[in-house]
Amino acid sequence: MERTITPQLVEDQTDGGLPPEPFPMTNWRNDTRHEPKQERSIATRRLILDAARTLADEKGINGVTMQLVSKRAGIASGTAYQFFDDLECIYRDIYEDWYRNWWSVILMHTSEYWDRRWEHLLHELIKGSCTFLLKSSDAWTVIRHVDATAEGKIAAPQMLKAQIKRSVDCWTPYLTSLGLSAGEIQQIARGNTYTARGHHIFTALAQDSVHDVIEGSFEAQRALVREFLRRHNAL
Repeated sequence: MERTITPQLVEDQTDGGLPPEPFPMTNWRNDTRHEPKQERSIATRRLILDAARTLADEKGINGVTMQLVSKRAGIASGTAYQFFDDLECIYRDIYEDWYRNWWSVILMHTSEYWDRRWEHLLHELIKGSCTFLLKSSDAWTVIRHVDATAEGKIAAPQMLKAQIKRSVDCWTPYLTSLGLSAGEIQQIARGNTYTARGHHIFTALAQDSVHDVIEGSFEAQRALVREFLRRHNAL
């Protein structure tokens, strides 16, 4: 006899949560990322990255030079070249650091498998993503710049694919128990991921608008899930 999977059984089977996954951006760079080991060098590298990110936000990509970065970082002229070959190397490090931090946010908010609380869990994921994006809004000039490069066109799809897969893995036990097929769950994950991108993933947020963005994205994503649940009389 075929066993019927109930939502309660799914909750019992998934108490351990969804484990973290490796950072998905691999082999996307043409250069080599150099990670200093000494504490002083690590601190200097961070000063350079922060200075470049802030200057790009203030002046635009074309308004930044290595000399300006060194001056803003408070280091000797030319010191930045000891850590980076050129500005593009700095931008790629900012880009990769930003995506690493964002991936950590995604992992944190998808560590619990969906269950009857799926709407709350979805809302928390959107809220967490938007909070991160708002806090790192000064990086957007660099993010958009690198996204448009040959390297960015490799990296961004890797992140998109990983985000969709993470959603599928997180949602599958519960949605399958409600009758949805693997194809339908994939559709929802893709639809919600692209909805998120349209609402907030690649839009710099402002403090006075972030609440509306969160709620708008949530309503759109929840509506898509509920439509598939309605088709299976699972609401």
